[in-house]
Amino acid sequence: MKIKKRDCLFRDKFFPKNNKGQFFLIAAIIIIVVTVGVITITNYTEEKEAVKLYDLGEELGIESQRVLDHGTYRQLDEGEMKTLMENFIQNYVDYIGETGNLYFVFGNFNRIYAVGYQQVELGQEDVCIKLDEESECQSLTTMEETQEFPAPTSEGISIVTIIIGEEGNAYTFKLKEGENFYFVIWQKFGGEKVVITSDDV
Repeated sequence: MKIKKRDCLFRDKFFPKNNKGQFFLIAAIIIIVVTVGVITITNYTEEKEAVKLYDLGEELGIESQRVLDHGTYRQLDEGEMKTLMENFIQNYVDYIGETGNLYFVFGNFNRIYAVGYQQVELGQEDVCIKLDEESECQSLTTMEETQEFPAPTSEGISIVTIIIGEEGNAYTFKLKEGENFYFVIWQKFGGEKVVITSDDV
C-alpha cells in the first residue's frame, strides 16, 4: 500500500521523528495528569473534611442538649451549671482535636458565658460577643478561658451574637427560657470558609 505524501506530513507534524520532541510531549502529558490528580485529591479531601465538620456539629448539638437536660434535672445552681458546661466543652475540644476555630456561648437571660478555641489565629480583636442589638460588641480577650457577660439591663438578655473575622461575620442566637448552649465551628479549607452553627444541626 502506497502512503500518500499528505499522510506523511500529518504523521510528521503530530508524531515527529525527533526524540527530543517526543520527550517534551510525554513530559507535558505527565505534568497535566499529575496536576489534575492533585487538584482532584485536594477537592475530595476538602469535601470530606467539610462533611466531618458537619457530623461533629450534629454530634455536639445532641450531646450538649443531654448535658443541659442533666444539669436541669439535677437542679444545679448557676455556678454548678457553669462548671458542668465548662467541663463538657473542654472534654469535647480534647475529643475532636484540631478541627478549626470553636466558639461556645452558654447561660441564661441574666448572664452569658463565652469561650473560644482558635486553630486559625484571627486576633483577639476579631472575635466579639454582642448581647442584644443595642449593646456594644465585647471582645473575647483571652482564648480557652471562660469569660462572663452579665445582662446589660434589668430586662435581661434575649439575643446573643458572635461576630468573627475582619469581615464581621455575625452568628445570632435567640435565647430560650432556662439554660442555653450555642456554638460556632469555623474552619478554612484553602480559600474557602466552612461554618457550622447550632442552627445548622
